[in-house]
Amino acid sequence: MDISIIIVEYKNLKILQEAISSVQKSLCDVDFEIVVVSNTGYPAIRQKKICSDYPTVKFIFNESNMGFSKGVNRGIVSSHSHFALLLNPDAKILDNGVSRAIEFMERNPQIAALGPQIIDRTGEIQDSARDFMTPRKLLLRTFRRLTRLSGGGIIENKDHSRLQPVDWISGACMLVRQKAIRNVGLMDERYFMYVEDMDWCRRFWKHGWEVWYQPNWKVEHNAERGSTKCFTLGNRLARIHLISLCKYYFKWL
Repeated sequence: MDISIIIVEYKNLKILQEAISSVQKSLCDVDFEIVVVSNTGYPAIRQKKICSDYPTVKFIFNESNMGFSKGVNRGIVSSHSHFALLLNPDAKILDNGVSRAIEFMERNPQIAALGPQIIDRTGEIQDSARDFMTPRKLLLRTFRRLTRLSGGGIIENKDHSRLQPVDWISGACMLVRQKAIRNVGLMDERYFMYVEDMDWCRRFWKHGWEVWYQPNWKVEHNAERGSTKCFTLGNRLARIHLISLCKYYFKWL
């Protein structure tokens, strides 16, 4: 098996079909499997219906919402491939760039993780290739978002059209070498949601692996950004994001 597509689903079956269809269309020349880990807690009768609706997809049903990192880890452990592609259910692969990404990874065995150029439905480039978020950068970015100033993206001052090594890439779409995972370990499950991708990439770098951004394959990700569009303590997702950032800073700083 060349690649395992790992999708963590939580109450979003309606949009899951588009993600699965985009994988099937774009990976016609690659030996792949699709593993969907559901955190929704569907009853047994609903699980049976879901499996019959997607006969070519392997489903793993959790009894409750275990969080993103635990969901990803369950998918990776159950997969059988050389590479794992993390893909959000609200993301779509737009071209055959995954095949080129795999070829690039095979030519460069020192690379642990590779991320595409991620755009939204309007074609605007999202901040999917990033510098490590220091407390100073976090404060600056939060200020820019709150005051609606331009240049709030983390990838500013980077050439979005250039293949390049970066500190970390978004877990919304991340191609990861299984050999690197066996060396470094799975995602840190202390992060329920958010920041686990930055932490993982930092661990890859620490262990001598590299993380790269490859813009010649594109993925559309229509994220709601529930934790940042209203970054207040009254926002549950914002609180989870803040807790994850605190865990990250206590771990690394």
